[in-house]
Amino acid sequence: MKDKIYLCSQKEFNAARKLEVLPTSHPFNNLHGHTFRAGLRLQLEDSNSFSLENLKENLSDIIDPINYSFLNDGFKNTSDISLAGQLFKKYNHNSLSDAYISSTLTQGACFSRSENPLIWKKFSFQAAHKLPNVSQGHKCGNMHGHTFEVIVSAKSSNNTQQELIELDRICNLLYQELNKKCLNDMEGLENPTSEIISSWIFSKIKESYNFISKVEVMETTHAGCSFDGKDYKIWRDQKLESAVSYESEESVYGFGYTARLYVESPIDEVFGWVMDFGDIKEVFKPVFLQMDHHYLNELDNLDNPSVVGLVEWMGSQLRQLFPQLSRVGLYESKGNGAELFINKEKNER
Repeated sequence: MKDKIYLCSQKEFNAARKLEVLPTSHPFNNLHGHTFRAGLRLQLEDSNSFSLENLKENLSDIIDPINYSFLNDGFKNTSDISLAGQLFKKYNHNSLSDAYISSTLTQGACFSRSENPLIWKKFSFQAAHKLPNVSQGHKCGNMHGHTFEVIVSAKSSNNTQQELIELDRICNLLYQELNKKCLNDMEGLENPTSEIISSWIFSKIKESYNFISKVEVMETTHAGCSFDGKDYKIWRDQKLESAVSYESEESVYGFGYTARLYVESPIDEVFGWVMDFGDIKEVFKPVFLQMDHHYLNELDNLDNPSVVGLVEWMGSQLRQLFPQLSRVGLYESKGNGAELFINKEKNER
């Protein structure tokens, strides 16, 4: 199997709505407004056949007519999950993988071709921890604190916001249990890595709420871990300030890119992590030094200086250095970029 390439695009729009699918006393049934974020992810069969600009234009064609509108005039059900489903149907492309809508920074929904529709809710809490099994001198061996962020995702079956109310309740209970605590003092969190915190939360709520599908934990804004009951996946972001010309006749311009590296591997039983987030940064460093504060068109062995060509080039550079790597993303701005899903079987040959 080949590696898979996806294009991702996101666009904001402002709109008002009344949900009218919740208990009559719920405030979401009143007229209110949001700055929504709408997004699409499209799998490319031919990396030269379709560009990020094409996808951004397609998304704008769908979103612009409902910007600054009253959504109930055009949609019978205006819940996040219903709007995500309508976006998926409206785009109507065989290569479309996912469509998503988030009505706030802390909640949203995703409609996927390959999986059940998902809703998600995010909350944050303040806590202290230390990692008792790291080597001497590692800064995480000292007691320190974070503003942790947690995203709880759940399968959605009824196309309403009812399950989001349940997620709200779950997140509130978790917040009360975790906020302003020393995590090491809690049973099961004696070694509170992001991986162990995510599996601890998942196990705690999955038994009572079987619609829960995944828990993601972030200690910082640039790294995180998710657990779905079976697999751990971690990611780390790195900023790249680079010049580029996607087309040969264009003037030189540039982006403040975000590169995201994903690692999927069994957890280390001693350290309690997939790998140290700092080690991901070190492995990426040789590639980072070639890209950051450079003109990307001059990279050795770069055939196509588009965002797709760049993410493919990154994958080719990192594949041998970093066999645990499962995915590479490169984003021009929030939600707009390309992602390479690495065929692990090809790596192992």
